[in-house]
Amino acid sequence: MGFTHLVQSQTSIISDSIQSYIEKAKQLQEEYEYTKSLEIATVALQTALYNNDDKSLAKIYNIIAKNYDINEDDTKARYNYSRALILSRSSKSRELEIDLLNSLGRINTKHNLTRARGVENYKQSYSLAFKINDTIRMTTPLLNLGDYYITRNDFDSAYEYLAPARKLIHDQSPNLAKTKLTGLLGKYYLSIRKYEDAEGFINEAINYAVQGTTNKKNSDEVLSTYHEELASAYQTKSELYKSQEDYLQAYIFQKKQFQNILKGKEYKKFKELRQAITEYEVDQLEERATKAENEKKESESEVIKWRISIILGIILILISLAFLISSYKNNIQKKRLNHVLIEKNKELVSAKETAEQVSTLKSQFISTVSHELRTPLYGVIGLTSLLMENPAEKKKNEYLESLKFSGDYLLALINDVLQLSKIETNEVTLEKVSFEIRSLIEGIVNSLHTKQKSNNNAVHIDIDSKINSTLLGDSVRLSQILINLIGNALKFTKDGNIWISVKCLQQYDDRYLLRFLVKDDGIGIPKGKQKSIFDNFAQVKNENQEYEGTGLGLAIVKKLIQLHKSEIKINSQEGKGSEFYFDLIYEKAIKEQEISLQTGETLSIGTTNFNVLIVDDNKINQIVTQNILKKKGYTCNIASNGMAAIEMLKEEKFDLVLMDINMPEMNGLEATKVIRTFNTHMPIIALTAVEEGEIRNQAMSVGMNDVIIKPYDTQQFFQTIMRNISKVKMA
Repeated sequence: MGFTHLVQSQTSIISDSIQSYIEKAKQLQEEYEYTKSLEIATVALQTALYNNDDKSLAKIYNIIAKNYDINEDDTKARYNYSRALILSRSSKSRELEIDLLNSLGRINTKHNLTRARGVENYKQSYSLAFKINDTIRMTTPLLNLGDYYITRNDFDSAYEYLAPARKLIHDQSPNLAKTKLTGLLGKYYLSIRKYEDAEGFINEAINYAVQGTTNKKNSDEVLSTYHEELASAYQTKSELYKSQEDYLQAYIFQKKQFQNILKGKEYKKFKELRQAITEYEVDQLEERATKAENEKKESESEVIKWRISIILGIILILISLAFLISSYKNNIQKKRLNHVLIEKNKELVSAKETAEQVSTLKSQFISTVSHELRTPLYGVIGLTSLLMENPAEKKKNEYLESLKFSGDYLLALINDVLQLSKIETNEVTLEKVSFEIRSLIEGIVNSLHTKQKSNNNAVHIDIDSKINSTLLGDSVRLSQILINLIGNALKFTKDGNIWISVKCLQQYDDRYLLRFLVKDDGIGIPKGKQKSIFDNFAQVKNENQEYEGTGLGLAIVKKLIQLHKSEIKINSQEGKGSEFYFDLIYEKAIKEQEISLQTGETLSIGTTNFNVLIVDDNKINQIVTQNILKKKGYTCNIASNGMAAIEMLKEEKFDLVLMDINMPEMNGLEATKVIRTFNTHMPIIALTAVEEGEIRNQAMSVGMNDVIIKPYDTQQFFQTIMRNISKVKMA
């Protein structure tokens, strides 16, 4: 329990640290310190990434996105909002997910190509808020959708969203929500010519907005928003009077509209736009109004001329204003396009560099693997030729041993390439089987005896005495990890020592936290290469290129350990040796009893004469399998395809069938289906070169009992045969 408490304490400290950075980044953002806010957010980001803290990562990417959003960099804002959205979903941060969808909706609806996506973002935001019954968050996307459709003059669609928003917003609702709703309703009723209703809602919007602009507690950003809402309400009121041909009142409220636009821009520090609009529009409007009033006093008969002048003046002003705004927008758009072009050029350069790196890696891969394949193949072909020439008897064993070594090396290379490919495509999953840790490690060391002997190394094994139970976990993946690490230690050490230890760091009721360590006193690894050795095809070589290999072993080790949610660590000094260690958690398991007959008599390999049918279309494979079985005293018959096997099984009794999968006329799976129609109890074992993960489920589904992968370890081969025959004998 002490270990768990320590981990929880450390996690809490890290979490508190990340949260403090997040709060600081928010504060700097509110104070317009955008650069500093980004810097603090980046620090928090690195810590959260290291700890796989998706919830904090979502908050951090949201802060980064807002910084870009405020500064109108929509591309980067959209990118970071999207990343935050993915992380909020994985961490189930529903409120943040709703807000992010709303932010993405606002950015996407600003651009023609992404408008439809933006509308969908708003709808998703509302749907999620509805699910968790968050009325405040439900109103925001509804108002945004209403605003969007009003700007596109689709007033019927706008009211579909404003109507439910009216039901949600009440006197106790946030002031800004009431301002937005009443302002939008004013525009809607104006569009359907219900002027009295329109004026009522517009006046409410103005009252709410004025309250917001006079509230000293509001930030500059919020004050700017209230002035924009106030400007919008005055614009609607100006249009209301203009539609009723009261041009003087239209002018008065249009003037207030421009004043509030300027105040809003001032809070956002858009001084240039404020000056441009003030100098032109407002002065012109005042001049027209004064002239109209003088004309009215001089003669009532000139009222018609005055109205015409006002209308023409307003039209000219609107045209001029539209020209100014269009010019400003075009300028902004040009800047954005230039920025996009710069970013695209950077992406193209990056893509070009990536393509060149991929091409280089491809060439390196082909060169490395070609060399590694040719070397043992040369040995296989050359030694086979020598054996065919009938060399002296004393040389035969030496040649055969070398031939076996070359074959084993080829198999290991092919397995490494396939294993790495499967890991990188997420096809490898961890299994749970029971195994003895000491037996597993001793077996690995025994299998590497030739390599140990060739470099004259001593191997020392130390298993913690606390580990007194059979373990439950993926023994195959652990074996792959240890074979690579121990094999490397033996390879890069001469006349030295290899230490293999398993230490129990923490023991629980049902599991162990174990530290595996492989240490040697060999050539060591230079400090500058200690990170790169885990990359694909990386090798530590001396100046004479003495140590050959593909460089895939440690890459596989790293990825397999990461599958266990752990990391491999290294301590090494050039010329003094290396130490690799990693921590894994394994469950405790009850030791399996040996398979025996009901009478208590254990079946003995080599003394029981079983009749086995070998089904294989490859002549060489037939010879190999037949001779292995005959050496143990088994009787063997051979069928070259599934059809022949079925006929033989109908005429003769067999204790077991070794069935190849890929064969002409009828494959092993189809043949097994037919056999099970007339013989349900006889064991059928798939003997195939296909990967076990790819074929096991298929084999079991058609009625096979087990799978043996070629090439196989002879001891395991007979254990599998005996296990399956025993089940039938005991039944």
